[in-house]
Amino acid sequence: MESKKSKTVRLVYPQWQGGVNPNYAIGSEILNLVLPKGKNTETLEVPVDKNFDKEIELKDGINEQTSILKQLQCAFNMLETKNPDKVITLGGDCSVSQPAFDYLHGKYPEKTCIVWLDAHPDITTPKDFEHEHAMILGNLLGDGAPNCSKIVKNKFKYDEIMYGGLIHKKLLPYEEKYLKEKSLKYAVPEDLKENSDKITNWIKEKGFKQALIHLDLDVLSPTQFRSLLCNEPNLPTPDYAIGEMNLKDIVRIIVDISKTAKLVGFSIAEYMPWDIINMRKEFSKIDIFQD
Repeated sequence: MESKKSKTVRLVYPQWQGGVNPNYAIGSEILNLVLPKGKNTETLEVPVDKNFDKEIELKDGINEQTSILKQLQCAFNMLETKNPDKVITLGGDCSVSQPAFDYLHGKYPEKTCIVWLDAHPDITTPKDFEHEHAMILGNLLGDGAPNCSKIVKNKFKYDEIMYGGLIHKKLLPYEEKYLKEKSLKYAVPEDLKENSDKITNWIKEKGFKQALIHLDLDVLSPTQFRSLLCNEPNLPTPDYAIGEMNLKDIVRIIVDISKTAKLVGFSIAEYMPWDIINMRKEFSKIDIFQD
């Protein structure tokens, strides 16, 4: 008897409100154009409010909370309706991982881990920052932004999470305290330059069968990969943590994880193709493009 083919949903999710930066929406659009598409993949797009000129609403300490909550819930409902076996999410800011990881944890409630490839820990709360994309992993753990965390149906445990490429030396005091108190595992860039063992050995030791990977492209070095927020032209180097990984090593880590556990969820976030963004912006000033 022929086995049932695995169904994959490619979730195009141009959410920008989590980082209050409309350019994240363009990043999602371009990722959908350039990334490979599988034979058994269905593409869905989450409807996102793209009124970029409206005044930003601050509610409960979070920018654009109303839009974010509506879009998070919509994305989750879309996945529940389609019931895929695997989800690829193309963001958008980092908050796009919440619906897919929540849905997949409900589908695979046992022995499922998250590997968070990111320069930052994303466990902030509204008392520390107003951008929701910095709270997303906290939401999935039951912390983070209270109203966004409340809608997570299938929360994760602290020992089901591991960071890869985290810039530990640049953690803020409250971030370092959180990681220590919750005993969250992490591998810094130096741990992953030669091999992926620190992550794959953790997966084996814990007996995880399924893996979800969140890839925030800011885990990459801005000298190795140009399409990053920190590389915005004509601006000084920012003072927040900057990634130190290269793309080949990140792909090697992802492949190694997929050989160790079944990769059922993969999110890519925070792609900033500055040449495309600026070309679109400048060419929009030309009359012939307005006809």
